[in-house]
Amino acid sequence: MLDNDTPIYNTLKEYLSKSPLRMHVPFHNGFLISNNKIISNEICNLDISEVSGYDIEGKDNPIFQSEKITADYFGVSHSFYLTGGASIGLIASLIALNKYGKKVILARNVHKSVINGVILAGLTPIWLDVNFLQEWGIFGSVNSETIKKLISENKDICGCVIVSPTYEGMISDIKSISEICHKNEIPLIVDEAHGGHLFFLNKQGFKSSIQLGTDLVIQSWHKSLGSLTQSGVLHLVNKDFFDYQDLKRSLDLVSSTSPSFLLLLSLEQTRKYLSDTKGYIFNSLLNKIKSLCLIINQMKNFKLLESNDPFKIYFKHKNISGIDLAYDLYKKYSIEIESANEKGLLMLIGNAFNDDGVNKIKNALQNLEIEYASRGMPRHASTMKNSLTPQIPEFKTTPREAFLKGFRKNDIEYEKEVYAPCPPGYALKIPGSKT
Repeated sequence: MLDNDTPIYNTLKEYLSKSPLRMHVPFHNGFLISNNKIISNEICNLDISEVSGYDIEGKDNPIFQSEKITADYFGVSHSFYLTGGASIGLIASLIALNKYGKKVILARNVHKSVINGVILAGLTPIWLDVNFLQEWGIFGSVNSETIKKLISENKDICGCVIVSPTYEGMISDIKSISEICHKNEIPLIVDEAHGGHLFFLNKQGFKSSIQLGTDLVIQSWHKSLGSLTQSGVLHLVNKDFFDYQDLKRSLDLVSSTSPSFLLLLSLEQTRKYLSDTKGYIFNSLLNKIKSLCLIINQMKNFKLLESNDPFKIYFKHKNISGIDLAYDLYKKYSIEIESANEKGLLMLIGNAFNDDGVNKIKNALQNLEIEYASRGMPRHASTMKNSLTPQIPEFKTTPREAFLKGFRKNDIEYEKEVYAPCPPGYALKIPGSKT
């Protein structure tokens, strides 16, 4: 099959061409069930279940075929479509390690779903301290030497999970980390939820983790490639530590038996678009991104983070918290940013970003710079001075044991829940850590 073939859509098109009497779920039968004018009949018509054509087993199944085409396009062994978000892929990856009771290296900034996966898989985390950029209030990249030290100090390590790029665009040396892990027979799992676009920026010097020797890479395509929200892909890059069947059964354990066909179609159509255009959209956006960065850098009281990923614009004002800046941008100029903290705020570039967007942000920031200068004392200055550094806590027991013992109990001396505000989703409280 070709890179732009669409087995999922072709099967759906064949089904719809027959105008069948729908005596099956979903209940809406392809039509609105009320006077709802928000969701169109066209969308309902595409929202089907495993009807004829999709119920084929094995390699003739159109979903499997579409996944295989995607895998061939990205140069990996297999690409699993995820309709429960990248979170499902991360959880399944930890289950697929099949190392109950063993140790796994987790970067301190892993997403909360990784901790959920550790709980389900019965693994013991060995925490990897990640450089924290106090000036910016965000995590930096992973130091490969720190991983090497952890491996030398611990036995029974069965895996390593890191985040690259980070939420704010910091990229780790995946090639070096992969070599260190593999030298010690440890599989490397990379959460690349925010980095799927790097695959298409090779000419600019970027590479995706799937090109740098990793074993599993989990991408959130709705965050970085343009599919619908809650769709993602788990790439089985090679078969050195995992195989198709182990990952499939691990995904089945935590996934719905009724996957959203709207999301499956979205993933397939996104891959087709990327194949047809060779990812042109990402290169076409770079000039606009450069223009915006130049504007921010030229402003006296704003400072731009020099992150590795050009599609993440993280900056701050020297006197105003990122939270207040984000509030003003939305309330006064109708600019909705991705996230903010006490230090700065994050803007993510999407495919609709254009020159009008650049000018709107420029005008807003210029006006706010004048407004803030006239105020004198900054708002929430004391908050901005507080340390934001997340610490690696002291653990009293494993996350799994703490979670299981936490039902209907309030008197235990350690945390029993994962507390991780999203975004960005890294844990502030972890089950098993000292209260």
